[in-house]
Amino acid sequence: MGKIEGSGKKEEALVLCAHYDHLPAGAAAFPGADDNASGVALLLELARYYAAHPAPRTLIFAAFSGEEEGRLGSKAFVAGLPRGAAAGLNAALNFDTIGRLGGGKLLILNSGSSDKWVHIFRGAGFVTGTDYDLVKEDLDSSDQQSFIEAGVPAVQFFSGPKADYHKTTDTADKIDPAGIVKQAEFAREIIDYLAGDTDFITRPSGKTPPQAAGAGPRKAATGLVPDFSFQGRGVRAQDITPGSPLAAAGLKAGDVIIKFGGAPADDLRAYSEELKKHSPGQKVSVIYLSNGAELTAEIELAAK
Repeated sequence: MGKIEGSGKKEEALVLCAHYDHLPAGAAAFPGADDNASGVALLLELARYYAAHPAPRTLIFAAFSGEEEGRLGSKAFVAGLPRGAAAGLNAALNFDTIGRLGGGKLLILNSGSSDKWVHIFRGAGFVTGTDYDLVKEDLDSSDQQSFIEAGVPAVQFFSGPKADYHKTTDTADKIDPAGIVKQAEFAREIIDYLAGDTDFITRPSGKTPPQAAGAGPRKAATGLVPDFSFQGRGVRAQDITPGSPLAAAGLKAGDVIIKFGGAPADDLRAYSEELKKHSPGQKVSVIYLSNGAELTAEIELAAK
């Protein structure tokens, strides 16, 4: 944890965070270069910059552990805030898996946590020329959700899913340093606004912040690399991890899963919550759309 006290409204704060844990050590090494050494690197560079350029509001820098085990670090941070302290947080920006932007769009997850995000990101995009997509779907896979549950608007910077997710092949040679710099410049515009003299951004009105399901962290995997920008019903595959259960069943990029284990998978959150109910080794039916045809497959779940 680190804090750079504000030069004016020091009792008000903006949280910048990234998780530094990865998969448990075992027989093989998991470098975790993209997920999430990349986000920690960006967090440290932002801390270095703002140490020399304080903002009117206080900046809190938090490197969380336990994200891979169900957001343990960020949950503990929020739970440990003094009574009423969350009301003094304007927002939280979470940098998780931002290392392989390449020529793709930056994804901003949980952008439905405030109706002001669309305007803030539009302004930052205009100034920096950054190409991005706002993903408004309620997702609970990373630390921004812990703040949303406490009523604080929060988003995740995400350079997009890759087939190397939680694999030993998530290595440093695949990192795009120029892409990280691009996201840093984009983030700086947003931070300067949120930590400036402007009013607090709005919380969603008339809406209870989504709560994470009680099933705990996900233990099983299918090999789906989801397309976060997909707006239709179901979960479209941006890619399928080679050798995975879905690959063995014949699914391919572009296919859309509409049911998982007999339950509707209308969106990525529903799919993820259903997957949490299952364990590695279980057999599950998957109904999906492929080239306009509705097909069914049975897969045996792998370990995450």
